[in-house]
Amino acid sequence: MMVVEKKEAEEVEEFKMEINVIEKIDKKLVLELSNTNETEVNTLRRLIVSEVPTMAIEEVEFIKNDTALFDEILANRLGLIPLTTDLKIYKEGDDDKKGKVLNQVEFKLKAKGPVIVYSKELESTDEKIKSVFEDIPIVKLLEGQELELHAIAVLGRGKQHMKFSPGVVYYHHKPILVINNDAKKIEQFKDEFPKQAFKDGKLNEEALLKDNLYEACEGACEELLKVDYEEDKFIVYIESFGQLDCVEMIITALEKLNDKIEEFEKALKGNNLTEKVIKDAVNVAKKVTKLKK
Repeated sequence: MMVVEKKEAEEVEEFKMEINVIEKIDKKLVLELSNTNETEVNTLRRLIVSEVPTMAIEEVEFIKNDTALFDEILANRLGLIPLTTDLKIYKEGDDDKKGKVLNQVEFKLKAKGPVIVYSKELESTDEKIKSVFEDIPIVKLLEGQELELHAIAVLGRGKQHMKFSPGVVYYHHKPILVINNDAKKIEQFKDEFPKQAFKDGKLNEEALLKDNLYEACEGACEELLKVDYEEDKFIVYIESFGQLDCVEMIITALEKLNDKIEEFEKALKGNNLTEKVIKDAVNVAKKVTKLKK
C-alpha cells in the first residue's frame, strides 16, 4: 500500500489518499484509490498520458528507399515504434552545461530484399534504448529492393505527439454490488444476464467484477442485481506501452505535477501578491506533497 499525504489551505484539515495495488502484471497496473475525487484522479491520468517523457523517433534520413512506401509513410511508422526509455540518463532539453546532448539517440537500419524488415533490426547507439517489441513489421522488401536510413530518437511528451505517450490510463468509481439470488427471479430473468455471471446457478460477485462484467448486467433486473458506486473510491487502470514501468510512470507524473506547482508559485510572486495569498493558493494547488511507500 502507498499513502499519499495531502494538504489544502491551512484551515483545511489534513487528509490522506490511500492507494492499494489490486493487480500488477507485466505492463499493467490496477490500483484502488480511496479518499479522493474525480478531479484528482483525472489530474493523475492526464499527467501520465501527456506529461511523462519517453523516447520516440523524430527525424529520419533516407539514404536508399526502394520499397513501395513513400519516405513520409515509413518515417511515420518508425516514429510509432515504442522505445525503451531511461529517464535517469536522458533529460529533456537540448544539452548540458558542457554542450553534451542528453535527449537523443541515433539509429541506423540497412536491409536488402526479399525480406520483411522488423523493428529488431533498428541498430541503436545506446543498447539501453531499443524497440520495446522486436517483431513489429516495418516494411516488406521484394527481390532486389533495398532500404537504408539513419534516424534520431528524442525525448518528448504526449502533449506534443501521442507517439511520446507512455501508455493509457482510465478509471471508474468502485462498484458496490447488491445481489439477491432469488430462485424465481433468476429463472425469469436469467436470459437477460451473460452466462459468465452465474456460478452454480447463482449470480456470482467475483464473476461479475471480473472484466467489469457487471456493466453488462445493469438494469437487467434490479431485484436480482443492483449496482451502486462509492463516490470517493476509484479503480484506476494503467497500461504501459513498454517504454517505462507503470510505477515509474506514476512517480514521474507526480514529479511533473510538483514542477508545475513551483512554476505556479513563481508566477504568483511575480504579480506582487501577499505571502498569505500565495501560500494558500499553492497549498490548494498542491494536491500531492509527499509519497510514502
